[in-house]
Amino acid sequence: MTRIAFLGLGRMGALMATRLVAAGHDLTVWNRTADKTAPLVEAGATAAGTPAEAVAGAELVISMLFGPDAVREVYANAVEALKPGTIVVEMSTIGPQAVAELKETLPDGVRLIDAPVKGSLPAASSGELGIYAGAADADLADAADVLAVLGKVKHVGPTGAGASVKLLVNLVLGSSFVMVAEALALADSLGVETDAALTALEGTAVGSLIPRVRAKLENPGSTQFSLGLAEKDLRLVLDAGGVANGVAAGAQEKLAAAAADGLAENDISAVLNHVRGK
Repeated sequence: MTRIAFLGLGRMGALMATRLVAAGHDLTVWNRTADKTAPLVEAGATAAGTPAEAVAGAELVISMLFGPDAVREVYANAVEALKPGTIVVEMSTIGPQAVAELKETLPDGVRLIDAPVKGSLPAASSGELGIYAGAADADLADAADVLAVLGKVKHVGPTGAGASVKLLVNLVLGSSFVMVAEALALADSLGVETDAALTALEGTAVGSLIPRVRAKLENPGSTQFSLGLAEKDLRLVLDAGGVANGVAAGAQEKLAAAAADGLAENDISAVLNHVRGK
């Protein structure tokens, strides 16, 4: 049993924290909206009033927050309560620059693993997330048992490498949804039926995405990966440099327009009909 502090109980974080409680770990949870801690407390966790209260005495701290600004704010409150030897596992998608900044703010003796995840709500619930870890070998070994509860870890390099690899993945994912949206908009303008267009796209590089597109067009259902998060991730890609005028910029612009029209909390697939004007 490991004494763990979990910071951030959004859609993904709540499911991940629930798995850690079920695995028998001593879990203290914090969330900006305090009432979201109630289901975890019922499951056996302890709720803290502040990030500092949550991390006090923790052997391992996991954060799953919206983005760089949230991470900076939360750890500004928590750092003084971290004890030497604690491992901080930052699992939000915040980019390598923010990871480097976080590392600089941590007290001496506190270790950092950046470990953003691939996968949406079903994977978080079942413990099948892909975890891109940037860390020293020894630090990752010490956190391995806890991370195994959440998913499969791939060690991609030193601290910061996990955040970098995650940007590559989300660049392709976010841009692919926008690409399919524009293909369907073109199909509409040319009089090609949606089903025929999707069948044709199944044989292309975005083919693996088409079953999800079909399902979401037929039944939008719940949000698995929000459009607002996808837009934020593409802004991180652009901030990282190297693709300022490329595909990422165009995709981010489309997602930002959809978010501005009130779709930020919807699934990323909402961009499909937004681009089509539906």
